[in-house]
Amino acid sequence: MESKIIRLENSYQHYDWGTDSDIAKILGISAPAGNLPLAELWVGAHPNLPSFAAEYNLPLDQLIEQNPQAILGQYSQMMANKLPYLFKILSAKQALSIQVHPSKAQAEIGFKLEQQAGIKTTDKNCNYKDDNHKPELIYALTHFSAMAGFRPVQQMTQALAKLDVELFTPWCNKLFAATEQSQSIQLQVVEEFYSWLLYLEQEPLELACAQAVAHAKKSAATDVELYWLIELYSIYGVDSGIFFPLILNLIVLQPGQAIFLGAGCPHAYLQGTGIEVMANSDNVLRGGLTQKFMDRQELIKVTRYDSAANNIQVQQLSRDEREHTFDVPVPDFQLQLLNLVDDEFVCGQSGSAELYFVVKGSVQIDGQNFTNGQAFLLPASVNGLTLSGKATLARVYTQLHLN
Repeated sequence: MESKIIRLENSYQHYDWGTDSDIAKILGISAPAGNLPLAELWVGAHPNLPSFAAEYNLPLDQLIEQNPQAILGQYSQMMANKLPYLFKILSAKQALSIQVHPSKAQAEIGFKLEQQAGIKTTDKNCNYKDDNHKPELIYALTHFSAMAGFRPVQQMTQALAKLDVELFTPWCNKLFAATEQSQSIQLQVVEEFYSWLLYLEQEPLELACAQAVAHAKKSAATDVELYWLIELYSIYGVDSGIFFPLILNLIVLQPGQAIFLGAGCPHAYLQGTGIEVMANSDNVLRGGLTQKFMDRQELIKVTRYDSAANNIQVQQLSRDEREHTFDVPVPDFQLQLLNLVDDEFVCGQSGSAELYFVVKGSVQIDGQNFTNGQAFLLPASVNGLTLSGKATLARVYTQLHLN
């Protein structure tokens, strides 16, 4: 293939939890025809919804498959000849399902075992669509609410006690007693409570939800944890997931802030619009707020209960006023926000394929112009091109080849 930048045409996912037109409004572009919700704009080479390289008349995943070294670089085989990351603009008007993603080792084992068992990746009971991990980062474009990582035991106990749910009283006592014990015992008790809640049968779950909602309504206006319990119940009804705002850390990101979610960290996005970057994987174990398949046994095994899973705040590292890089602790992807004001940025410095997405404004590169909501991929065979203009744009690259 000819060594030049690849202009990308991208598509939406129309999930029910998406907003009506927030993505289009934030990017300053026209929304697609129809009244379907705009949940995610995908940019990348994931086979479920790959970007399209119009100039080559090929989906991006197929173009890379045909030209792996030209696009990914000399270490393309280390990346399994695939773009190792996926970029999204995500917009949620209501909570997504509670999820946990496996580690790389867990994904490799789980995928192999399911393949040997004859479970197809299209089957409803498939946990492992591929053999990769799925760490992810969300960068807020608006105020963005999420919950992620188990709270410290003492905080969890205090939050659950507010609900005055009879079924939870023995667990509140057990969790409180654990605060005087070692860290390993505390984590064991959290895992036991988590497992009990996931396996709670319908009748006692209905009773617990009814008691919790009745009590929460009295204070939901002034208590953010109880507000989210009521909100989740109004959407999902009787579901153990409505209690997770009191079990997990509640997080509110301001525009420009981000969180990183690693393997084993239970989490759910609640509301807001942001940039999401992740490893190129579709491995999701669901833990509530969903009608989809839940493999509770596998979920409990993959979930992390220690403080490492709670290390979710990501520091923004500024080289200067125009370049903001985030502390992403995996090599699969790195995210950089560029704020150009009639100045220049030299592309192609990472040694592999770089993805650029214009959030706002207009930029010029190699004689082409890119504006709001447009994207291009810079192949590894192209480097040293100068990007200029007045814009905010996201740059995604990988460091897998440096490992």
